[in-house]
Amino acid sequence: MSILKLSQLTNGCEADFFVLFASREQLLTQAKKPYWRVVFRDETKEIIFPIWENSPWAEPCRNDWQLGRHYKVRASYRETTYGPQLDIKRIRVTCDADVADGFDPEMGMIKSPFPPEDTFREIMDILEQNVAHPGLLRLTQHIFAKYRSEILKSSAAKGNHHASVGGFLEHTRNVLRTTIWLCDQYRTLLPSLDPPLDKGVAAAGAALHDIGKLRELRSCPGGFEYTPEGQLIGHIVLGRDYIRDELATLRETEPDFHLDFESQLRLEHVVLSHQRLPEWGSPKPNMTPEALLVHYADDIDAKFYIMAQILKNTPEDSEFSDTKNSMRLAIFRGVNDSRNTEAR
Repeated sequence: MSILKLSQLTNGCEADFFVLFASREQLLTQAKKPYWRVVFRDETKEIIFPIWENSPWAEPCRNDWQLGRHYKVRASYRETTYGPQLDIKRIRVTCDADVADGFDPEMGMIKSPFPPEDTFREIMDILEQNVAHPGLLRLTQHIFAKYRSEILKSSAAKGNHHASVGGFLEHTRNVLRTTIWLCDQYRTLLPSLDPPLDKGVAAAGAALHDIGKLRELRSCPGGFEYTPEGQLIGHIVLGRDYIRDELATLRETEPDFHLDFESQLRLEHVVLSHQRLPEWGSPKPNMTPEALLVHYADDIDAKFYIMAQILKNTPEDSEFSDTKNSMRLAIFRGVNDSRNTEAR
């Protein structure tokens, strides 16, 4: 039997594959019958599917399968209107001998397609080229250097977007690049803006807007989960704490370090307002041009990533995705009939 990755499974095929048992949740059907909602994951994809109560796998799922363990599975893969489904034939805990067949004991955590070390260096290069204020640049470089190990493996979210090892860096790089592009556009289009748009504040704010995620999220067998700090305080206020704590450190340990009051205030406002709305967790709306640009750079990167993932997981022969996604929309994939052929 062929051993494949989850992302290599095609409709109707039967194969062996290695997975992390990431999640198990007991739910009820509309007829009030219990079933298990199960998540299997490897480093390329995750599949969410039901184990029905009358299935021979219901009892093993309930009593034997252990969250966070790796399993070798033989199953048939089907694409349905309810999403991918697995018909399990065999399942067992992995063993040392499976390494010879491609099993990686560290598999299961979805990883960014961009190597984190490369993305980290790219962010540092962008900041050095675009943050003219020495205090802002030093603060941002200091935070990234001090928390480098956490930053390299952190996620940008629990599940909706860039929820992967290295996802924090991927999302931060994207927001930073878009913010700088927007700054360059509006400094050209509105040269009379008074006070002038502060590109350094915007760039530093883009780099640090999600720094509180380092304490808001932690890895777990299912991927990422909220910490108690994340649940009770949230990454926005935690991010402002990082800035203030590390400013205090720099002012105490580096006599030549200086960051003026207004630059600090504008930077903190970018972080505190980057989600803009109270219902999204933001304590303040965008009240500066720099904060406004970072907000929209952040928002478009998150939403575009989500839409791309929905399209990726929609069968090629479907014109629309289903609406069971975080956008709650049917995303158009393309016309799938004779109207899409070239007119003769």
